[in-house]
Amino acid sequence: MESCCLNKEQDMETQTMAEKMFSALADIQTTRASVASSALSNGLTLYQNGKYKEAAASFRQATALKPDYIDAYNYLAMADLKTGDRKAAIKAYSNSLLLDRTQDDIHVKLANIYIEDKNYTDAEKELKTASQVNPANALPYYTLGLLQQQQGKNAEAEKSFRQTVRLSPNDGNAYYGLGLALSKQGKYNEAITQLTKATSLKRNFAPAMYELGNIYAAQGNNDKVQQQIDSLTALDTSQADGFVTDLQETLRQPKIASVVKEKSSFNFDLGTVPLVALDTSLVTPGSSKEFSITFKFDSEMDVASVNNITNWKISKSGSAAGGLYDDGLYRETDRAAATTMPVRVIYDPTKLEATVMFSIYQNDTGTGTIDASNLTFKFLGKDISGKSMDSAADEYNGFAGKVF
Repeated sequence: MESCCLNKEQDMETQTMAEKMFSALADIQTTRASVASSALSNGLTLYQNGKYKEAAASFRQATALKPDYIDAYNYLAMADLKTGDRKAAIKAYSNSLLLDRTQDDIHVKLANIYIEDKNYTDAEKELKTASQVNPANALPYYTLGLLQQQQGKNAEAEKSFRQTVRLSPNDGNAYYGLGLALSKQGKYNEAITQLTKATSLKRNFAPAMYELGNIYAAQGNNDKVQQQIDSLTALDTSQADGFVTDLQETLRQPKIASVVKEKSSFNFDLGTVPLVALDTSLVTPGSSKEFSITFKFDSEMDVASVNNITNWKISKSGSAAGGLYDDGLYRETDRAAATTMPVRVIYDPTKLEATVMFSIYQNDTGTGTIDASNLTFKFLGKDISGKSMDSAADEYNGFAGKVF
């Protein structure tokens, strides 16, 4: 009986000690939580004052005192980013997500760091996880679309942007992203629809106007391109001005700038004359003489295109701009004077100059004539970027005295 009472007293004493220990631990935890909260508050004040390194130290102290402090990890990541410690920021966000993986906004923030680090694989994983934990959030789909677009995955980007549009039907950026993805796939008509919608939702949306201009240029609709140029010019911003310059370049076509007469052996200034007036060697019946004309372009040209003699046409003018060859007489004596294409062409890309060599032929009686001023040269090739010649500046003859 005495032993039983003793055991009972010991049990009660042990229980009391345990309760005290638990109470003490609870007090310690409460104290640590309170100190952690104070550290977080202090860190926020430091952060707001631009003292990011000190703020990071306070946030780190808060996580040490309270290892499950999600907010502290998130603020720590923000402070680490401000100090340029991207590796530490990734670790902080990762710790936060270990505690609560349903934070879709944190998945997106972590993905953005990966994107800047060009770690596209992990970025895509985070964005897809974000969309899974919160399917109603448009931001993960939008960011994923941008990432896929950046990697040239335009079909996948199209799907992501369509989800963005579905979730955020009044966001002009979503339609812009979709329009750009469609444009990159050559789906121009649908892209125009989406980009036009973007400009209707977002006023003065210069990037969307610019992309519309690029699509119209690809379609060869120069009038529509000019409309976008006019709209961008009216915005009067540095970004819009940059877009205007680019679009104007898409409209620009290469031109023959001039004839370099001092480097040319053919005399364009002569009218209708006997062939012997060009060179005395042509006094001989059945003879021929090679002449040259040097043309200067206003753009870098495709060397192979310029050197290809089939891209050059030599003809007797019959247009208003170039005049009427020999006043329309077309004498028997000048019918075979010149060939219809050069013998050879040599292009100097350093000077943007093409020297065209061609032959003049004397007839069998030595009585050949030529209207030198109305012998017209036309170039049908392309520049270095593949653009065709400006049809208003691809011909030259002496009658006009200028390119036409």
